[in-house]
Amino acid sequence: MREIFKKHPFAVILSVMFHLLLIGFFVFGADFGDEKIHTKPPVNIVKATVIDESKIKAEANRLKKLAHQKASREKKRLADIKKKRLAEEKKTADLKKQKALNKKKLVKQRADEAAKQARLKKQQAIAKKKKTDAKKKKADALKKKKLAAAKKEKNRKAIEKKRLADETLRLAKEQMDREQALRELAAEEEMQMRAQAAVASFTDLIRQKVERNWIQPPGDISGLNCIVRVRLIPGGDVVDAQVIKPSGNAFFDRSVELATRKAAPLPLPSDPTMFNYFRTLEFYFRPGG
Repeated sequence: MREIFKKHPFAVILSVMFHLLLIGFFVFGADFGDEKIHTKPPVNIVKATVIDESKIKAEANRLKKLAHQKASREKKRLADIKKKRLAEEKKTADLKKQKALNKKKLVKQRADEAAKQARLKKQQAIAKKKKTDAKKKKADALKKKKLAAAKKEKNRKAIEKKRLADETLRLAKEQMDREQALRELAAEEEMQMRAQAAVASFTDLIRQKVERNWIQPPGDISGLNCIVRVRLIPGGDVVDAQVIKPSGNAFFDRSVELATRKAAPLPLPSDPTMFNYFRTLEFYFRPGG
């Protein structure tokens, strides 16, 4: 009631005054009726009273109906107001709820966006790290490749240097070997020349000594000659003597072989290095030269 009075004071006051007037009408109207009954004739008074009461009741009913209609309208108006207020409150509550939902949705959207941004940032960080790692790995691989290439080149140079050194040493050794061979060949040639000269010289001395120890066999030996091969040991001793190109006279050939053995030791050079050239000698034998 207090809320209704606050919201609609005029309507409340009007309603109270109407009800007060209606109550007064009934109270004072009853008193006036009684006075008229006492002053007028019984028949007329009764008739008038009936008429007046009918009118009054009719009026009262009309007023009551009007009051009831007004009260119904007021009640309906208040109900409409309440319904409208409830609708507004519901609308406000719905709006508040919608705002809360929107706020919650916005908070969720912001949280989802923040999570999305965080995931994106994390993905970007991972991608950046992968890119950095790939770049570092590529750089390390390139560096390792360069180091390997440098090491390989260094090893190649070292091998090449060693090869060149070995080649130089080999060439130097070959040169030394060639020079040594040339020297040895020269010495050998010189030795051969000396040996040939010594062999020629000592072969003639050996033939002469053999001839001095030769005993001529019986028979005609004129024009006979042979070639004898003799094997010697150091000191000139004869190991073997054999006619390798016979004269055609076995007695002559046998006498030469015996003379060769008898002539031992045969003359040899004093240089012991010459003995190898005198181990096996061949000399031409012909009596008298």
